[in-house]
Amino acid sequence: MSSRLIYICAVILLVGIQEIRAQQRDTIVIHDTVYVDKAELEQVHAEKDIVEDNTGLIRIKPIGRYDRGIISYRFIPKKKWMGGLTFSYVNFDSDDSRLLFSILKDFDCNFKTFSVNPFVGYALADNLIVGMKLGYSHTIADLGNVSLNIDDDLNFSLDNIRYTENLRSIGIFHRSYVGLDRGKLFGLFNETTLTYKRGSSSFSRGEGEEFKRTDTTINELHLGINPGLAVFITQNVCAELSFGVVGFKYRTEKQKNNLGEEGKRRDSGANFKINLFNINIGLTFCM
Repeated sequence: MSSRLIYICAVILLVGIQEIRAQQRDTIVIHDTVYVDKAELEQVHAEKDIVEDNTGLIRIKPIGRYDRGIISYRFIPKKKWMGGLTFSYVNFDSDDSRLLFSILKDFDCNFKTFSVNPFVGYALADNLIVGMKLGYSHTIADLGNVSLNIDDDLNFSLDNIRYTENLRSIGIFHRSYVGLDRGKLFGLFNETTLTYKRGSSSFSRGEGEEFKRTDTTINELHLGINPGLAVFITQNVCAELSFGVVGFKYRTEKQKNNLGEEGKRRDSGANFKINLFNINIGLTFCM
């Protein structure tokens, strides 16, 4: 009875060893914990090569030990030159917002800002662009009059205030795209830009003998992150929309007023919010 039991155990052991050897031949270990069938993996790699050739799929390189298998369609091919122009325009007039400022009396305000930014870039790799950008922005803010009167203890008024600003800029940028479809029509991008700005501003208030004016020379270093959406409207022409989300800046100002007084100040900070005054619409040409 004992010899028969020993024989059965030996047979079970041999069968188990054979199954383990078969599994070792048919599977491989990835990152110590994930088991993938060899035949299935080879088929996936073969299909991946075919898909990349036919549809322009790009596999995102793994970060760290684990490959998450993230893929993106080729939106901007490698070794392509691109150039274009983005612009923004904001106009606010108090006549259009009477209901919004109903608690204010005699409110007269007008605000305009305009910016234009030509740029050129080169694709170092698929969907990866580096380049240079120029810029010019012009801002005018006029406050003709504003009065606030809640009760007898809280009231004030301001009038004849004007602010103008002109800035020129030069910068370098890095832009990465993510293609969303096979037809290379829609894509998302994120642009990181390091910009140096220089210009001047003027602030004046009052009139007659009470008139005061302060002129300022501005130097600013700005690092910005601008996500956006791009759409190819023809084979080589792309329309895009972007907006500022995060910005880091360091700014110095030298001031002088009409009385001969001088001063200077430094300002630095970071913004982590959508900037409604930094929404840009533009066209990009790929060659």
